[in-house]
Order: sequence, then C-alpha cells, then structure tokens
Amino acid sequence: MKWTRRAAASITPVALAVTVTSCSSDSLAVPEKFCGHSVETSTLSPLLPASGSVKTRQDGEPEPGLNCELLVDNTKVLTSIIRAIDSPLPPEDWETALSLYDRAQKQTTSFHGVAVIGADGARVTAKCDESAPSKFLLFNIQLRKDHVKKTDEDIKDVEHFVNDFVPGMTKQLKCTS
Repeated sequence: MKWTRRAAASITPVALAVTVTSCSSDSLAVPEKFCGHSVETSTLSPLLPASGSVKTRQDGEPEPGLNCELLVDNTKVLTSIIRAIDSPLPPEDWETALSLYDRAQKQTTSFHGVAVIGADGARVTAKCDESAPSKFLLFNIQLRKDHVKKTDEDIKDVEHFVNDFVPGMTKQLKCTS
C-alpha cells in the first residue's frame, strides 16, 4: 500500500519518539501515554506490575511496522506492533491468533474491527475510513507472560485496554476520524 507524503509526514513525529516516560519509585508510576496515545490509568495499570521503574519506547511507522514497548525495570511488559494492511486477515490467521494467547477468544469490539483477546495479549484489525491512507490497521499486543495470572479478570483487563488503545491509535494514525 502506498502512503501519501502528507500522511507519512503526519505520522513521522509520532514515530520518532524514543523515550516518553521514565519514572522510578516504590510504587509504579503509570505513564500517561503509550505509543503516543493518551491512555487512561485505569486501563493501563492492571496490565503492569505494582512497582518498578517505567520507560516507554516507540519507533517506526505503520508501514512496515510501528513498534511500541513499555518496560518495567528494563524488562518488556507490554508490546504493541501496528501495521497498515490492505485487506482483512484470512481465517487461518485468526485461528493462529487463538493459539497465541492464553484463553483467547474471538470477540466483537467497541469499534469497527475484529479481535482475538486472551489473558496475555490480543490481535486486532481495525477498519479505516475510505479516505484513510490504508484500509486496515493490524495490532499485535503482547503482555509478558510471567506477569499474567491468566484469569477471566486478566482477559477483561486486556479487552478494556484494546477498547481504549485501538480506537485512539486509529485516530492518531489517520485511519479513522
């Protein structure tokens, strides 16, 4: 898929951010932004350990891939890879996604898209507006497995994060208005 120079220029400042947050204390300071998007503390904090030093990093662009990481004590705790794609994922990719994440299930979303959400991550496609530079955005979200208890509550926490993060990122990346 071809990106226009204007669309690429609007994404470049977002894509060049390297370290957004760095905090240290006994209790974890939840960053206000992840991947350049403002995320509610109540959405992000359940996915993170209770304490540690936090850093966020991001690099790239949706083509070939925008990579965002949240590290606690220099260990990746949350990763999101976002790519622009031309068509919906084929059924076999959704079957693969079901096996990637603990207790994963295909779910409807609060936005125009499809998601497989598990206790330790999610694969999501979001449909872009007709005027957007791409047709879909693909999100691969991964949590550090040894931090996740793999409960129904963990799945709800990931779902809550997806429903906050994905629509915000689709707007930020000019996929939706």
